[in-house]
Amino acid sequence: MKNNYQWLLAACLAAPAAHAQQVLLQTNVAQDTLPPRTGPNRRYFGHLYASYGLVAGGSQAGLPLRHGFASSETQVGGRLKWRVSDHLAFTTDLRYAYLRYALAQDAGPKAAPFTALHDTETLTYHQLQGELGLRLNAGLRPRGNVVGTYLDLLAYGGPALAANHTTRDKDTGQGEVEITRHAPPYLARWLGGVGVRLGSGSLALVGRYRLSPALRPTESLRPPEPSRLVVGLEIGWF
Repeated sequence: MKNNYQWLLAACLAAPAAHAQQVLLQTNVAQDTLPPRTGPNRRYFGHLYASYGLVAGGSQAGLPLRHGFASSETQVGGRLKWRVSDHLAFTTDLRYAYLRYALAQDAGPKAAPFTALHDTETLTYHQLQGELGLRLNAGLRPRGNVVGTYLDLLAYGGPALAANHTTRDKDTGQGEVEITRHAPPYLARWLGGVGVRLGSGSLALVGRYRLSPALRPTESLRPPEPSRLVVGLEIGWF
């Protein structure tokens, strides 16, 4: 009987204690309480991207190009955006760019040093580029933490890490002969220009116009200039 009273007394004492342990407020002290500073529409935002564009427009006389996928530019890089307001931001890019001009062999005479005819002939530039941009965002009302629709005004430039003039010819005795001239004096060592990017979210239409010459004069010749315009698409990884 004495044991029964002891169990009853313990139960009476435990009931208020259990009630007092009810959770009234729960917080995660490990979570940062500072407002977020990074994100698509925060003060700072960085992301990777890739783009592919086709060379557009004609070249000077004496340097006919094969258009389409034969003459194109591929870019891979990273971008940092600094947001000033909901409608204004600055961007800085660092990227690798591969520019390729394919010369047509059956579209009239070619100027020196490209007078000889070949099965294929290309001018290629492997370039490290930096780019600065002024971003204007569309919309009259503040938007959420998204990139939104924007227009970028761009200026870019950088050194050519490698500049090559390559020709390929079929030979009945040797199969195919490929000759590559590395950094010949008539290929420029620096390329730069201006551009425009119109985007929404992670997709953008990009056009860039090269202001610097891709071919430079030497003591013995003054080569014509290939097309300066490249138009393409860009996709960003957010």
